[in-house]
Amino acid sequence: EEQVVVIFAGVNGYLDTLPLENVGRFEEELLRFIHAEHGGRIEDIRKEQALSDAIEDRLREAVAAFAKTFA
Repeated sequence: EEQVVVIFAGVNGYLDTLPLENVGRFEEELLRFIHAEHGGRIEDIRKEQALSDAIEDRLREAVAAFAKTFA
């Protein structure tokens, strides 16, 4: 499920503007953020075994919130 979050961030452009050397740190910090602030997203993915529109919308909100704070 964590891999889904990281792949989601990548295919939705959240890594596009990052220097390559920051990608690993982004992924690690994103997962920490998701677990701490939006742990339900991981559980939703685990239960559904798919990205429904509702899960995708909530995941997009969480990843976007993190991306705004990543420096």
